Amino acid sequence: MMSFSQMFFNAGSRKRRYLCFMTNKLPTKKVTMSPNPCATRWNSWFFAVQYHREYFGLYKEFIEMETQVCGRSVPQSVERLHDMLQDPNLPQSLNVQINIMADKCKHILNLLDIFESRRPVTTKIFNYLEDLQVVFAANKEMQYELCDEYFKEFDLPRRTKTEILRTVGEAYVNAEEKLTMYMSDGQPAIEFLQEVRVFDPRHITFLDDSVESYKAIPGFTDVPRHEFDSYFTALGPAALRAALSGVVDLDVFWDGVQERLPVLSSLAHRYKDAVSNSADAERSNSIYKLVLSSRRRSTTNQNLKALVFLCHNHRILSGAFEREEREKGKVIEWEDMEEWEDMDIEGEGMEDDE
Repeated sequence: MMSFSQMFFNAGSRKRRYLCFMTNKLPTKKVTMSPNPCATRWNSWFFAVQYHREYFGLYKEFIEMETQVCGRSVPQSVERLHDMLQDPNLPQSLNVQINIMADKCKHILNLLDIFESRRPVTTKIFNYLEDLQVVFAANKEMQYELCDEYFKEFDLPRRTKTEILRTVGEAYVNAEEKLTMYMSDGQPAIEFLQEVRVFDPRHITFLDDSVESYKAIPGFTDVPRHEFDSYFTALGPAALRAALSGVVDLDVFWDGVQERLPVLSSLAHRYKDAVSNSADAERSNSIYKLVLSSRRRSTTNQNLKALVFLCHNHRILSGAFEREEREKGKVIEWEDMEEWEDMDIEGEGMEDDE
């Protein structure tokens, strides 16, 4: 994946040839460049895996064509890919691994979308993490019989198949260890995330019915005992029964019980939608960079904050963030090819040696 990405670094002509090649091979599809794996965007790696799964069978022909076009000035990344794809077993092994990961990463991609969204998920995070632990545990010892579908189209020796399963299993073991560490000592707020589920009546059946059990929630020890008992014995179960026939709106629920459970309702409104990720904080850094241009160097801090506030909320109201999410992973499309027509062909051999 890294070699494939590096192959197009500062190589506009190669990008154009790639898009022309893919369009000729797949005339009915809208051709795009492969997603560029980025260290700060975890899901970009999984998007890249899914892309390569779809087009892997065409890479060998394109790489051979590139080696002929470049002649003696073949970039290192193209040369590496050429050597990989000429091996009799390696391309099949890579294809199987890509197929496995493209299939297995769907659960992680769904979680990343949930955690990076602007929808309140604070009361559900701990359950999501526990479900992820189960997924890792179930896949860390992959049996050959259960994975036969990934191998049936390829003629690989038994030893290679066993090695692939061992490699994938080790990846799941490492992931499970990291997640277990995160849920024990790595996340300082893990107890809060575990206890904040009490504000969702759908979870109270599995939670402790003692006020003293929720020490990680600030102010929870001040909840009167009669309020807590009323919530656990009457109001909460009633909401749970209602949830069986539809979705429980927590805002509506806690607004409705505010008179009977004033203290508990106040805490619920404060903590059930607590900010649980840094996605918007990181986005604000980018917005600051856009707003604080070279012509605004004398802007006061107060005006700068006001401009960023307006810019950020305008993008939310206009749906700009949603459009960016849809375009995530798409680097260059067929319609952008005209931009490369004037690029100097001498740049096609430029490469990032690292």
